[in-house]
Amino acid sequence: MKKLLVVFLIIVTLAGCVQVTAPPVAVPSSKAQQPVTSSSPASNSLTPNIVTFDATPSTIPAGDTSTLKWVTTGAVSVSINQEIGPVALNGSMPVTPLATITYTLSATNKYGTSTATAQVIVQGVRPVSTPSSFNLPVVAILKVEPANILSGQTAVLTWEVQNSFDVTISPGFSIIPVKGSREVSPAFPTTYKLTTTNDHGTIIATTTLTVSGVQPNEETPVIKYLIATPYVILKGESSTLSWTSVEGSSASIDKGVGIVDGSGTTRVTPKETTTYMLTVTNPRGAQFQTVTVNVK
Repeated sequence: MKKLLVVFLIIVTLAGCVQVTAPPVAVPSSKAQQPVTSSSPASNSLTPNIVTFDATPSTIPAGDTSTLKWVTTGAVSVSINQEIGPVALNGSMPVTPLATITYTLSATNKYGTSTATAQVIVQGVRPVSTPSSFNLPVVAILKVEPANILSGQTAVLTWEVQNSFDVTISPGFSIIPVKGSREVSPAFPTTYKLTTTNDHGTIIATTTLTVSGVQPNEETPVIKYLIATPYVILKGESSTLSWTSVEGSSASIDKGVGIVDGSGTTRVTPKETTTYMLTVTNPRGAQFQTVTVNVK
């Protein structure tokens, strides 16, 4: 009994000497333990957004056409490199590159510029049977600037023709140099028709100067371009018309094409050389532009 009492007293004595302490509580550091966040400057969130920019199809045989399509938001201007230049904020256009190429679209507003790229892979060599092998004349430039004037005002008609020995423009000019420019001041809307010839045949190109009774301004329809790709085809083949306009409430193309969007593309298969006219209107005026598809 005395032994048990002694053991009990020893245990009680030892227990009184042991101090129980709680594990340390981790205190988060104001620097190292904070979650990492990133934010862009306010201007970055306001720069244009390129929703899509692609080429369809992205791979083509040499001589074929791919279509560039794009959608942007928050932009005030959009352009594409490779000598395409300004385009609509949203749109599409056909391209026929001779070799693999990368297109860069730039969308801009006052806060900055956003870019996107689309590549078209070209396989093989352009077939020798295509119209480019006919050694026909080539109309590199035919334009009138500005494209919309008041009666009595003046515009400048500019042209450049290659591989040709005979060039005329009607109305107004008979035999002219293969490259040049002239001031024009018609009283009414006028379509200028360039005819160029060499030993292999004749090519026609057209452009229209709109003469209106209302001073052109930012609210008047503007046709930025109307092109045909290719502009020389074999009988039975097709060409793609593509165009971009702004500020129009309605648009149409003659020769059976009909009502179209303000910007877009359409395929045509004329049986003979045909000039197509695009008309864009709104309550404040109208603008016209023409393009010719040569059929050989």
